[in-house]
Amino acid sequence: MRITDVECILLRGEETYGARRSEADATDQGDWLALIRLETDEGLVGWSEVETLSTAAPSIVQGVSMGPLGFHTLRDILVGEDPADIERLWNKMFVGTAYYGRRGIALHCMSAVDNCLWSIKAQAAATPLCDLLGGRRQGALPAYASSLFWDDPEDNYRTARKFVEAGFRAAKFGWGPFGEDPGRDVEILAAIREALGPGRDLMVDPGWYGIGWSDSLRSRTRRENLELCERVAPFNPVWVEDFIHPEHVEDYAYVRERSPVPIAAGEQLTTRWDFERYLDSGCVDILQPDLTRCGGLTVATRVAAMAAERDVDVITHSWISDLLHAYSLHFMSTLPGGRYVEFNAAQSRLSRGVTGGAMSLNEDGTLSVPDAPGLGVSVDLEFVEHHRVN
Repeated sequence: MRITDVECILLRGEETYGARRSEADATDQGDWLALIRLETDEGLVGWSEVETLSTAAPSIVQGVSMGPLGFHTLRDILVGEDPADIERLWNKMFVGTAYYGRRGIALHCMSAVDNCLWSIKAQAAATPLCDLLGGRRQGALPAYASSLFWDDPEDNYRTARKFVEAGFRAAKFGWGPFGEDPGRDVEILAAIREALGPGRDLMVDPGWYGIGWSDSLRSRTRRENLELCERVAPFNPVWVEDFIHPEHVEDYAYVRERSPVPIAAGEQLTTRWDFERYLDSGCVDILQPDLTRCGGLTVATRVAAMAAERDVDVITHSWISDLLHAYSLHFMSTLPGGRYVEFNAAQSRLSRGVTGGAMSLNEDGTLSVPDAPGLGVSVDLEFVEHHRVN
């Protein structure tokens, strides 16, 4: 079997990121979405989204290569190769993009390609993806609803109650106005905790842009970050995530050592070397690799092994469509300590439409791991063609 084509399909939507009083629900990045499609000569096709600067991704995948090694596009690197040779192809892509890649958008696109390769290998073996990753330990995982903070406590209360009524066991709120006004932070969290009640878990994602991020982009100091952790502690969060600049490893380690609540981070890290640096520095209690950024499943499996050696949990970040939810479910189901899977409860019409809303919550608040060969989630080709712009 050989790879015959790799393309980045750019989709255009009409919704913008945010939580606004004029709208009933918060929305993710509903204006653009990039999908990676990888095809073989035996008719097997792998799909993955990639959360990155979507409008630039097609150039990385099927643009025009330059002559020297290290300046090649992913399509030119991969066409004609055996898709089952996943680790060798990961290294070939990493070297082939080395002069403009190694991190950032090139690594993001590599991650999605890597996911596609795993999906195709599972399809060829006529087995669910999780079987290739070591075998599922759970058939379903508890899902937490992931959304954005609203400006007013009552809107946060309303959204949290909606998650409770939908059956979610936990909820995470992130970014938005949180961190700008300590008093309002407390009011918002009190409203959410009241809505969730004592029997459901809360996760908090303050964002790392810092105080008044929309104006000054000033990162918080160590003292301010520790005060933030102390401020949220009375609301008993399972963790506080991604609230320190991702390059400030020493700050993470400092705050984690003193924090009254567990610390989570990692959605913006790429390659096993970034994660190893976090683990060796004692930065986190929970690592959160995003399978469309970290380097794909090839990197995530190595990260999970490193984390297990250091008694650090791994819970993937999965924010956009059901494609990423499905990849995360397969991966998380193979881990001995798989506690949760993140479910994007703020899906735009664009991200929800890619699979036609394939994923739905079970009555017990879990998401089932797909059991069909490969990824087990299909792409709505008619929807994709209707929204495609490249």
